[in-house]
Amino acid sequence: MEYCSGGDLFSYLEVRDFEIPEKRAAQILQMICVAVYYMHSFGIIHRDLKPENILMTDETDEAEPKILDFGLSRLLNPGEMCSESHGTVVIIFV
Repeated sequence: MEYCSGGDLFSYLEVRDFEIPEKRAAQILQMICVAVYYMHSFGIIHRDLKPENILMTDETDEAEPKILDFGLSRLLNPGEMCSESHGTVVIIFV
């Protein structure tokens, strides 16, 4: 597995006070979308995609995102539907 010294995407954003230039946000999102499209082309669905499951290659502003934690992923055959709900449970206290 490739070593990614930048930590997860959540931490990457937290260090920057959750403020990054729109162009950089678009770059990160585009790279994630390309990766998801690639996985889907092979019938792989992640089912737990969140900032904590995306590592950054390093701590620089040019770091690339890498998707990890395929523990809940599933392989679907063409035409098959997935009706199960999976992912991280979020509890909100009011």
